[in-house]
Amino acid sequence: MVPVQKFTIAGRPAAPGTDLFQEQMEKLFSVGLAVSALDESPFQTQMSAYCGRHLRFAALRFSPHTTSSLKAGQRPSRLLVSLQKEGVALVHQDGRESRIEAGDMFLIDPSRPFSIETGEILTHSVYLEPETLRSVMPEVENLTARAIKGNEGAGALFRGMVDEMFSLANELQEDTADRIADALPYVLTAALTTLSNSQALIPSRLRLMHKQRILRFARENLRNHELDAGLVATAVGLSTRYVYELFEDEGQPLMKWIWSHRLDRCRNDLATPAFASRSISEIAYYWGFNDVAHFSRSFRQRFSQSPREFRAAQMVAARQSVTPT
Repeated sequence: MVPVQKFTIAGRPAAPGTDLFQEQMEKLFSVGLAVSALDESPFQTQMSAYCGRHLRFAALRFSPHTTSSLKAGQRPSRLLVSLQKEGVALVHQDGRESRIEAGDMFLIDPSRPFSIETGEILTHSVYLEPETLRSVMPEVENLTARAIKGNEGAGALFRGMVDEMFSLANELQEDTADRIADALPYVLTAALTTLSNSQALIPSRLRLMHKQRILRFARENLRNHELDAGLVATAVGLSTRYVYELFEDEGQPLMKWIWSHRLDRCRNDLATPAFASRSISEIAYYWGFNDVAHFSRSFRQRFSQSPREFRAAQMVAARQSVTPT
């Protein structure tokens, strides 16, 4: 279970307060932000943050302020999905501008120039890994800074999921949180397609639906040593050739996506103290790898460390964190 972290700025001078908040956002969510108070008033914020392996979200209450990108394009960043609970925000990105009222949601890519201007607000924000959302909605950049109505259709479904997630924050087990993180991009994609004119922005809703089914099956069967394009095609009722075709326009072919996610799962297990008694080969086989040597080479190529080096470094870090100073 991941403890919910609290952070507040009260009674501090404006500049140090914004600096502290920016540091927290970078540390907790890998989001680079530049924050400024409005009308020379002291910047105030209160935050409750949940930071799991993959699922990360926060409830934030703000005084009037502006937020913009910090060194846009120079660092990877999680995507920000914000559900407005109280107050009004004006959001801008890529020439689009939207007024966000209570009950609305919006998406922002902090790695590119943007701005948000608010009065006193309360917002529930979710921070998504960009590759995951883009894998199911390649045109997501065209849908940032647009108001998503949270009281109707798929927007209401996503809002309800987010609200329930926040209500259970103190009870979430890490494995459950990981599954929620896997599901969020699909529900958000459904909400984004409700935007006016979004139909024209998505090349083919049928192709998107097929991709979603393929990735869902692949994610649920990562541990299967026989998982390949042929098995996926049979499971979703498509030809193997068409499955390959669907991913030709992606930056990551299907089998590379499968290997990448298997490596991520192995890395998580190697970093988990509860699995310290499991050998590296056991973990590799568990997540669908047949060749330990090949797994080790792929792991080093992806993470710049061998599995053994990574596990040793994690053990040292864990011991240091509990050693009294």
